[in-house]
Amino acid sequence: MLCKIDDLPDEILEYILSLIPPYKDLQECTLVSKRWYRATKNVIEHNEAHFQKAVALGSLFWKTCPGADWLPTIDLDTRKWIRPITMGSYPSPKACATMLYYKKNFILFGGWSHPSPYPLHQQWKLFNELHVYSIELNRWSAINALESPPPTSAHSASIHGNLMVVFGGVCNGYSSNEVWCLNLDTYCWHKQTTSNLKPQPRYGQSQIELDSKHLLILGGCTGPNVAMNDAWLLTMENPNWTWRKVNMLRSECAPTRIWCHQACKVGDYVIVLSRNKQICQTNDMSISLAKNACQRPTPSEVQDPVPAFERHKNVAPIDRDENVNGRRGSFPRSSMSSPQSPPLVSVPHRPLPILDSPTLGMAAFREELPRPRPNLHRQRQLEWLRRMEEKIQNLKTQTKPVKKTENTLAIFVLDISKVLSDECVASWIPLKPNDQSGPDERILYSLVLGRGELIVFGGIRKEQTTIQGQTETDDSEVYNDLHFINPPRYVI
Repeated sequence: MLCKIDDLPDEILEYILSLIPPYKDLQECTLVSKRWYRATKNVIEHNEAHFQKAVALGSLFWKTCPGADWLPTIDLDTRKWIRPITMGSYPSPKACATMLYYKKNFILFGGWSHPSPYPLHQQWKLFNELHVYSIELNRWSAINALESPPPTSAHSASIHGNLMVVFGGVCNGYSSNEVWCLNLDTYCWHKQTTSNLKPQPRYGQSQIELDSKHLLILGGCTGPNVAMNDAWLLTMENPNWTWRKVNMLRSECAPTRIWCHQACKVGDYVIVLSRNKQICQTNDMSISLAKNACQRPTPSEVQDPVPAFERHKNVAPIDRDENVNGRRGSFPRSSMSSPQSPPLVSVPHRPLPILDSPTLGMAAFREELPRPRPNLHRQRQLEWLRRMEEKIQNLKTQTKPVKKTENTLAIFVLDISKVLSDECVASWIPLKPNDQSGPDERILYSLVLGRGELIVFGGIRKEQTTIQGQTETDDSEVYNDLHFINPPRYVI
């Protein structure tokens, strides 16, 4: 007796549909029939309710996407990357900008970049560029406004109605607590006045949209190694907007820092990823880009953003070679041996074999000797280079840095259900311990809300290495890995 899928009970059909990725494929199931439409809608509602319940209980689990050829866009149905070839006026290469979704467009604003290597002693460059990327047209457009904010980086932004509200960041080398608004219909900027009571100037904070009239500022950094774990509520009513400080409860359950750790709102809760407090080790808050773990060459060394902008004259010049020893990257001059700074790797002094050769040593003070045949001389050079390469490879093997990955990312949950009440209260939720560990600790990652899951991409990790028994902490690593945060599996 043959059984068709239409003969299955609704519970079995919904269970089968729950196994389909909750993106394009699941949406297309609503087009099959009225029964499938109802079953699919039930699955979507159950998935959302189950995810929010897991967030409220702190019962979330990490899942890593297997590595593959890196491309700029992820297909969430297949968990594979694809690369769209965009057109139009491209934005400048930069970091610490904001990009928000609005009516099938992405709005990109601000950011910073290293100066070009020549001429020397140039300042770090901040941007106040505004670009719009159309998803349907696959095209970038540059927007020129009559009035705009000063060049800004490490700021935060959110969209409320047809306004993009920008707060804080680094402007003109100093932290800011100004509020700027962009009308997304006319692309006109204006500086918004606010109450006298306001957050300290800061950068690297998270900005959460609560509704069309309220937003939440969480964390940030007010200066070198001065992280903030506070929260502020901005009420966007009347000509003069009002700030109010949020009372934070259960601070013992809060993350160690919320600085360049992106937060994401899920219902009445905010998810923050930060260092695992159970296994964390001492670390500073500087950012260094000396080592790359992705394809694009990046700046060689970045300390804390504010010191870098304010004290750019003290930043060491950088050698920028697109291909250094066959590997893409850039080296800081400070890492090269000099009379003032010792080399990173201590190697016993040994005379090079070429200096021991009787035909080459002290050549400027000897009479000219008979030269060997060109081909034979070339063969000897190649053989010597081969032996030297083997010695260098053996040396690298002996002094290979040992990465310490004790510090990992952990999930923290903030209950903001009462932040709009008269008490203006938010409370950190105690997490349920589990044996699962997150990815390596990092900052400046992307954290976005998917359908019944959170998606984490990239970031920079302060790297602690050990070379010949000595601890070095000046290296960093840039990641292009992809992780998902999911609730436990359930059966309808």
